[in-house]
Amino acid sequence: MFLSSNSLAITYNIHDTIAKFFVDREPPQGNLYWKDKLLYLRPQPGYLFIPMAVDTFYKLGIPMQVLLDDAYVQRLEAIGHIAAQEEAKLITHAQAVDACIALTGNHYHNKDYYDALVDYMKGGTGNFIAALAWPYNALHRGDIFLFSLCVLQFDNALAHQLVRHWFALITSLLLMDDAEDLEDDKRTGEPNAFLQCGLHKEGVEKIKQLLNDNLSIIEEVNVTMMHSIDNRFVLMAQKPHIQQYLN
Repeated sequence: MFLSSNSLAITYNIHDTIAKFFVDREPPQGNLYWKDKLLYLRPQPGYLFIPMAVDTFYKLGIPMQVLLDDAYVQRLEAIGHIAAQEEAKLITHAQAVDACIALTGNHYHNKDYYDALVDYMKGGTGNFIAALAWPYNALHRGDIFLFSLCVLQFDNALAHQLVRHWFALITSLLLMDDAEDLEDDKRTGEPNAFLQCGLHKEGVEKIKQLLNDNLSIIEEVNVTMMHSIDNRFVLMAQKPHIQQYLN
């Protein structure tokens, strides 16, 4: 399905320049993340997050020309290739992290952020990133993309906000994915936050509260995006395979 720059601007309040940049961009050759894809963007969370996250970082204060420069975009795409290799079980998680370290280790601008990220990605809990993370590891299967931020310049206060908004956005999108795939994931054993919460009233209520917290964070910089995500969850909650767990 084709996504237009106008639809991204209207539905998610993504800046026209950012929306057009990614709508018009060609899928990178030899990249497993875009393997056999004719379009750069698709309506799935794994592709939508790119313009949504870039626009969020722009609204938080990162210059647009930096976010659309090859130094950032090509490393984001390279990390996508590494993430796809891990998902396909061609490499382990540890190997994926090491590959991202090799990709960014000579290009980071904020050492405190970089050290915290490496520690977090290797399982450390005594860093500011772990303190912002959700409790369900199913919602952290996109965390490897945090390495793309290393090439950007920001102080420690903005680093905190970038990660805080990243988690709010990506975990909300992954929750959509998990809700859609719930029955399939029950059969296959794939990671799913709804399954990890236990599919009981207490667990589902916890996810609903975390989602509300996410929406409050997203609302700080993009009210339109917050409402669009909320509306998608309202529609998804009406599906029979989800509704049974909300009553």
